[in-house]
Amino acid sequence: MKTRDAVIEYQKTLDDAGTLIKDLDLVDPVSALYLEFEATNGTTSNKGNFISDVITKIEITDGSEVLYSLSLAQLEALYFYKTRKTPVLFPSEWASGKQRHGVYLLFGRYLWDPTYGMDFRRYTNPQLKITSNLAATRAVAADTAFATGTLKGTIVAKVMEDVPSMPSYLQAKEIEAFTSAASGEKRIDLPVDYTYRMLMLRAYKSESDVREIITDLKLTLDTDKYVMFNRKVQQLDAEALAEFGVCRFKHDIFCSHQDTVRLLCNMEPDVRPFYQSSSTPSVVGIDWQWSSAMKLNIYDAATPSADTTDRKYTMVEEGHALHATLPIPFGILDVPATWFDPRAYKKMELVATQDVASGVCSIVAEQVR
Repeated sequence: MKTRDAVIEYQKTLDDAGTLIKDLDLVDPVSALYLEFEATNGTTSNKGNFISDVITKIEITDGSEVLYSLSLAQLEALYFYKTRKTPVLFPSEWASGKQRHGVYLLFGRYLWDPTYGMDFRRYTNPQLKITSNLAATRAVAADTAFATGTLKGTIVAKVMEDVPSMPSYLQAKEIEAFTSAASGEKRIDLPVDYTYRMLMLRAYKSESDVREIITDLKLTLDTDKYVMFNRKVQQLDAEALAEFGVCRFKHDIFCSHQDTVRLLCNMEPDVRPFYQSSSTPSVVGIDWQWSSAMKLNIYDAATPSADTTDRKYTMVEEGHALHATLPIPFGILDVPATWFDPRAYKKMELVATQDVASGVCSIVAEQVR
């Protein structure tokens, strides 16, 4: 196999709110698309507002047919579960600071997979569509949000030459998005058209664990003729931690005593913050850290008294359940013969038991297409 990188766009300025459309007229099979986004914070700060929030949809289409469709947050989490590697994550709250996130959209099990990849020649009009909304979390502003006109995107195709046409690729799509209720079951119909490699649940609400928002998951086929699993999310999350481990990255924050800081890792976060300047030495302690958030105790080392002035801190953030997600693999992820083919059944449902209202939830399916 001979490989090459085809740069489709490099740091192209994206609309604050809009959709970039690029034709994918590559003539060789593609193993992955590397997607990287950056934007600049306002002149005061940009608290709890991440690049992952503002790239709201990444789609590959062929005319009206959708071949791949995830948000950036979903794609980053899926990449971690596929590779056990942390994507490029540099979140920052600092004044005029740049945030940069990068991730592979993998068409195979891993980069340069010789079995699975995307051959765009099989389609009539394949296009990549990237939808951005710089105000998804907070309205664009000059001081305390993302600065207007600063969002940029890079697209690189990882191309495989001297290989036969790829008959299959791994397709990932959001099957359903919903807002959780305080109780009751949410039943999600899943397609029975292609073999499943993985499902992924996202259930996000600040200061709530995934396992608190959705307490139980059941996968049933043909109305309980076959129940693949009926499990507590707490235990599924424990298995995911054992299987995939933790992710780790640098995270710059801007805060003061007793501020609640938003984190990217939902479960068992472990952060190590320290002050960035020697002009005002601080004593930094962690009051608590869990459920996609933490609270800091910060004191002026000279006084000592509570430091209520926002200052620049940096930290290593470590944890699991990136972006409040839970992976559910089918079989051995590298062995196609162990994946689940649902085509012998007419109906496939995921039943989610809800326990916390207003959680932002979605179900993603990765299938062999």
